[in-house]
Amino acid sequence: DTIDTTNLSLSATGSVAEGGSIVYTATLTNAAGSPVTVTLSNGAVITIDAGKTTGTVTVPAPADDVYKDAGKVEATISTATGGNFENLVPSTVPAVTQVTDTIDTTTVKLTASETAAEGGTVTYTATVGAPVTGSPVTVTLSNGQSITIEVGKTTGTVTTTAPNDALTGHAPLTNAITDVSGGNYENLVADKTPVSTTVTDTVDTTNLSLSATGSVAEGGSIVYTATLTNAAG
Repeated sequence: DTIDTTNLSLSATGSVAEGGSIVYTATLTNAAGSPVTVTLSNGAVITIDAGKTTGTVTVPAPADDVYKDAGKVEATISTATGGNFENLVPSTVPAVTQVTDTIDTTTVKLTASETAAEGGTVTYTATVGAPVTGSPVTVTLSNGQSITIEVGKTTGTVTTTAPNDALTGHAPLTNAITDVSGGNYENLVADKTPVSTTVTDTVDTTNLSLSATGSVAEGGSIVYTATLTNAAG
């Protein structure tokens, strides 16, 4: 008996979108004399029936998500048994599938303290739709401040001080996102809807005093001066 070699190779779907399916095909150069069991490096198992030269298995591609993913998936033959061959030689060449991202949008939104007293603290919170990966997300605000959302987190905050004066009433304190950057998202966008904080008055006292020219000659003029401790609104 001369020893005949039977080669076993592995191929895969060439390209697939996130969340799709990859078909792996094991191919023999000679028909199997008994079932051949082919175990792949990803744990999948292919059976080639007796009398056949090919067998297949279908596995899911990486799931669809909001992140930029690796561009390919590889698998190799780990073991091959059966077939009643004189010399079965599995290929070590990996089967490669290109995985294309489906573009999912992730939005960053801004919220603010609903109310704050004059001179009190206003907290702005930026929230992203999925945990940050790769690098921190920087959120730039219209008031010149910025918020950092760290890797692994979905929120970040920054504080500012509400205006304080001696006048009655305040216009609402508004802010908005002007720009977002960072992270490993396929498509990161900002919700630029303004947020508003109502500033409530704390009672400040304004004093009014009167002074006059200290001395004047008969027939001269006296100047009276009224003075406020805070500027008039």
